[in-house]
Amino acid sequence: MRLTRFLYQAAVGMARAWWRIRGGRHLTVFGLQIVVAPETVFPHYRKFPLPKGGCGSEIVRYVDYVQLHSVMMYLEELRTVPTIVEVGAHHGGYAVLLGKKAKDLGGTVIAVEPNPEACAVLKRNVDLNGLNSTVVCEEVAVLDEPGQHQLVMQGDQSHIALGSSAEGCRVECVTLEALLSKHGVKGVDLLLIDTEGAEMLVLKGFPWDSVGIGRIYCELHPYAWERFGYGASDFEHSLVDHQLRCYDMYLREHSRFEGGAYIGPTLLVHTPQREASEASQTGS
Repeated sequence: MRLTRFLYQAAVGMARAWWRIRGGRHLTVFGLQIVVAPETVFPHYRKFPLPKGGCGSEIVRYVDYVQLHSVMMYLEELRTVPTIVEVGAHHGGYAVLLGKKAKDLGGTVIAVEPNPEACAVLKRNVDLNGLNSTVVCEEVAVLDEPGQHQLVMQGDQSHIALGSSAEGCRVECVTLEALLSKHGVKGVDLLLIDTEGAEMLVLKGFPWDSVGIGRIYCELHPYAWERFGYGASDFEHSLVDHQLRCYDMYLREHSRFEGGAYIGPTLLVHTPQREASEASQTGS
């Protein structure tokens, strides 16, 4: 440990000596060229550097990092036995972490993944971590109506193709209401959604009147909404109808979704009835 610290300090000393020769430490951050004095303590971490491109560059990497921290901190502070539902679990990167935490608290995770190849990896990861009694894997897609649809196979961006003859595989689709009823769920403490554009249809199928909901993390793909038959105004009205406000991982609130740009993970927060009513009147 001492040797590691010595080597690190020696490397920092050599770097600062080089920066002095160059007249300062030259950095490219958020597309900006800056120079700082060698002794400057700057938030630029060796293993997790700030992006060199604009603010939108590497957005997936950074917002996912923040979301994961936020989710785990929420579970740390939760005072009840957690019921967690992840729609779009892919290989189970989140599911195994959430499963470990849920197991310690005596809770349950329902991990949903329609891609058969990805679901096989998900199930293997659950097994490798000894979470078979905690994490329930469902190889289905979640929409607002039950049925069968084609799944376009694109790795972690696989998505349902409504009314399309696109190449892929046929998968079973269920609503969240049916899925929760199947497992006897009366309340969801944490809901995560990553469905490559089908997010409004997933939310539409949630039993809002009969099942309590805690925190919702929903990855938004406005550029893909059209292929699921809805647009920005539909999603805006859906938020108002369910008394939700939408904040991204950069703490920006989204009430309008024009432009179709990728937003990424968001936190959907419940609003009081009066605020929802005012927002509805403003938007009409």
